[in-house]
Amino acid sequence: MRFLILIGHDEKGGEHLSAEQHQGLFAAYQKYEQELKKAGVLLGGDPLQPSASAVRISAEGGKRKVLDGPFTESKEIIGGYILVDVKTRDEALEWAARCPAAALGGWSYVEVREIQELPR
Repeated sequence: MRFLILIGHDEKGGEHLSAEQHQGLFAAYQKYEQELKKAGVLLGGDPLQPSASAVRISAEGGKRKVLDGPFTESKEIIGGYILVDVKTRDEALEWAARCPAAALGGWSYVEVREIQELPR
C-alpha cells in the first residue's frame, strides 16, 4: 500500500527558528530519511519550494489561465512530501509520527493520504 505523507506548515514556515535549530531539523530529516531507506519503505520525497514560486493553472472552457503565487488566501502550505510503500495503514501512521515535522508543534503538521490505486 502506498501512502503520501504530506508535510505542512504555516506560510512563514520555520522563519522563527535559529540557525542552530534549522541545522538540527535538517539533521533530523536526514536521519529519518536513512531510517525509511533502511526499512525499504521509501519510494521518494522532497521539500518543496516556497509558495511564492507556485503557479495555479486552470483551463476552463479551453482557455488557459495562470495565477502566480503566493496565494494570499493560503495560511498553511504543503512544504514537502514523502512517498512510502508499507503493508498497512498503521505502519504508514507510525512512519508519519516519526517525521520530524510531527514534533514541531502548532506551526507544522503531517497528513497521511493513501494513494488510490487505479488500473493501468
